[in-house]
Amino acid sequence: MRFERIFDDLEGQFAHQEEQEVRAVSEDLARAEQAQLTLADRLRGAQGRAVVLHVGDGLRVDGTVEEVGADWVALAGESGARRAVVPLPAIAVVEGLPARARPAEEALRSPRGLGSVLRGIARDRSVVRLETAAGALNGRIASVGADALEVRTLPTGEPTPVPGSARITLTVSALRAVLLR
Repeated sequence: MRFERIFDDLEGQFAHQEEQEVRAVSEDLARAEQAQLTLADRLRGAQGRAVVLHVGDGLRVDGTVEEVGADWVALAGESGARRAVVPLPAIAVVEGLPARARPAEEALRSPRGLGSVLRGIARDRSVVRLETAAGALNGRIASVGADALEVRTLPTGEPTPVPGSARITLTVSALRAVLLR
């Protein structure tokens, strides 16, 4: 009888030790999986939710996450129309980001890059406000290259060029946000 209790106790200790090891391994796997998530994955998990992006000194861009690319996020306004495109490297702080994430699905072709989105805005001839590291510009995107874009400025915010308009080259790396008007 005494030996049976000793064996039962040993079996209980062994089962407890196994349970602790399984828990530790699963926690390690969860941490390793979390370490693989990018900001783009987290933003994809927030699709349809309102967020606030802090992208510069006092510059906040808010809206509903509409679309997320490999290196950019598009936010929609209250009306559902696209309101802003923000390069991911320009984002310093995100408010309203849920804990869930959605990694990019493995597809035959990669998601559109920032250049592709900017070329679409240029093609639509949309009037934009470009927030950059050097300040803000109002205008239309005239053309988009690999690492720079040409902007036809509209200094007074008018929809057509006026005296004082200029064609300016802006590096993509200096771009903080493209706000559609």
